[in-house]
Amino acid sequence: MRYSPWMQDWVYVDIPAGEGPFPVVVFFHHGPGFDDGSKEAVKLIADAGYYVAAIDRYRRFEPWAKFDLAKLRDPNPENPERDRFMTMLTGTSDEDVEADVSEVLLALKDERAAREGASGCIGFCIGARSVLRTMANHPDKFAAGVALHPSFCVTDEAASPHLAVPNLPGHVYVGLGAADQLSPVEANEPLIEAVSQLGVRGTAEIHDDADHGFAVPRSPSYHQAAAARSYEQALALFRKVL
Repeated sequence: MRYSPWMQDWVYVDIPAGEGPFPVVVFFHHGPGFDDGSKEAVKLIADAGYYVAAIDRYRRFEPWAKFDLAKLRDPNPENPERDRFMTMLTGTSDEDVEADVSEVLLALKDERAAREGASGCIGFCIGARSVLRTMANHPDKFAAGVALHPSFCVTDEAASPHLAVPNLPGHVYVGLGAADQLSPVEANEPLIEAVSQLGVRGTAEIHDDADHGFAVPRSPSYHQAAAARSYEQALALFRKVL
């Protein structure tokens, strides 16, 4: 089944075949939007037995916005595509995402295909930040979180997302690319250290040769081995905890 009787304009739902109910996984797409590669990732998780609800991060600007990755990489300072991207990226706040998560959780209570109880979340790039914020905001609901090629998880903010990690009651997997130039491993060392403080509930893994975006199918930097390992770890965590 590739649909649900409950679906909002800004939530993409994929669920397995069968009666259910299925454990819920909330999906936070990467910075370039909810693209075809993101849909493939959603399908992969749903096919493993999960009710996946993907939230449109940029819905307050335009529905299901997508960006031309080649144009985003153009170093020309006069770059309308990059300006459009940055407007949406920086213009969507943690509070906006939290409002969406709360609304989704409320709606899922009426979904017979969605199982009550512990849920998981997975996020890519800026979506990894949303994973950490969501787990901190809903510690009794989200028992497992997966953050892949994380961005903006270690910042100068007084409440930087990584600072909440050691106090999370759930399990966390973080996958980083050793060749990530956008959000390098060195910049994420405080996040790695925070995850280590979770003990057996936390794993931070660095994938050789993987660049930023390695886990999003069809991405120019998609890395088969790193992606396969990350999804293997994510699904193993969901099976264990959810």
